[in-house]
Amino acid sequence: MKRPGLRTLALFAVALALAGGAVWFVRGRGPRPVRISGKTVASDGRPLSGVEVTLEVAPDDTEEEGAVERAGTVSDENGDFSIEYQSHWKAPSYRLAAAKAGYRELSVGSAETLKPPVMLRLAPVNP
Repeated sequence: MKRPGLRTLALFAVALALAGGAVWFVRGRGPRPVRISGKTVASDGRPLSGVEVTLEVAPDDTEEEGAVERAGTVSDENGDFSIEYQSHWKAPSYRLAAAKAGYRELSVGSAETLKPPVMLRLAPVNP
């Protein structure tokens, strides 16, 4: 029986390393970061500053039931806000909430599908 040559063994080792790297690359890719940016405004369209904007991130049904992570910010004097979050879960769901004293809290589900700029319109508690 003929023994494989050094060149054949080297090519086999390279192919094995490439295959292992490809498997690691595919399995190692997690969810992409979510970036949500936009403006908080009153019902009449004027910018609202000081609005607490919170991104709530929950895992899908198969992971860590009941776990929720939050990332938040406060809108600036022009009503602008931006949140970037990197989840470690494979298939998280996102909910965006906005709150300010004197205004009704606003909640938006499936926030990962929102396209910037996101307009969060808050209605006063007593119009």
